[in-house]
Amino acid sequence: MNRSSVGRILICGGVMLAGATLGGAMLGGLIHSSPVRAQPSDSQESLALTATILNEGYEPAVDVSGTTLKGVMVEPSGHPDGQAEHQHLYLWLPAQLETREKRLCLSLNSRDGQYVSLLEVPLGSGPALSSPLEADTVLRADFTTTKPEYYTHYADTPPPHRLAVLAELKVDCNPATPRDAVVVTGWQPYAAPPETLSVLVNAGRLEALLAVWLENNLGNQQQQGLRCAPIEAASRIAYDTACELRLSSLHKYGRLLLDDPGRLPSVILRRGGSVAAAVPLELQL
Repeated sequence: MNRSSVGRILICGGVMLAGATLGGAMLGGLIHSSPVRAQPSDSQESLALTATILNEGYEPAVDVSGTTLKGVMVEPSGHPDGQAEHQHLYLWLPAQLETREKRLCLSLNSRDGQYVSLLEVPLGSGPALSSPLEADTVLRADFTTTKPEYYTHYADTPPPHRLAVLAELKVDCNPATPRDAVVVTGWQPYAAPPETLSVLVNAGRLEALLAVWLENNLGNQQQQGLRCAPIEAASRIAYDTACELRLSSLHKYGRLLLDDPGRLPSVILRRGGSVAAAVPLELQL
C-alpha cells in the first residue's frame, strides 16, 4: 500500500557527544551487558524541515523474510504517541557527520511483521545542518501516520521492542542504495550520547552476536563479540533478537572504534560453529 504524508523535523543543536573511532583483530570474548536509563534532554533552538512518508501499510498475513538489521535504538527507547496520528522520533547526529545532499531514510517495522513504514527526511537546508556538522545535533522527526489505529494497538502491546526503527543516511531512499551511516533513534528525547543501544535483528532463530572493534591504551586492536538474546514474545516474526550495546561496559577492554571502513561493527549470525551471515553496521555516535 502506498501513501504519502508530510511531517516536520525539529533540530536541536549544541548537544555534546563523546567522539569515537575504529581499528582491527580477531573475534574475542563475550561481553554481557544490561540497559541503563539515559536522562531526557531539554529542548533547545529548533529548525523545522520536511519529512515525507513514502510507504506505509498493514499486512494481516506475513511471511518470515527480510533483511537482518531491523533497528538501532537507544535503550530504553520510549513509546510512540499511541492515541493520535501525530508521531515523533528523535535522532542523534554526531559532529563531523557529512550531510550534504544526503537524507535520512527511516524504516519502521513492527515485531509481528504486520506494520511497515518508510519515511524520507532531506538534510539539505538550514544553518544547523552545515556539512560536516559543526556540533552534535539532536533531531525530532514529526510525522502523521495514515494508520493511527495501529499505533493505538501498539501502545497496548506488551514489550519488549514492539516497533524497530532503522535510520540510515543515504543519497536517496531506494532500498538498493548503499547507506553511508546508521544513526541512533528513540521515541523520547534523551541526553546524548546514548549510554545503551539496542540493535534489533531478524536472526531467523539463529544464534546472533554483535561484533565490535576496540583499541586499548597500547594501540592494540581486537574484536569483541557481544551475545545477543532472543526476544521472549509470542509474535516476533519481523525480528526475533535484541543485541544490547552498553558503551560503559566496553571501557575496560578499550576504546570503541567506529571510523574505519575495514573495522565496522557487524551482526554475525551463526548456525552451530559456522557463520551463516555477517552484516556490517555503519554506526555513528
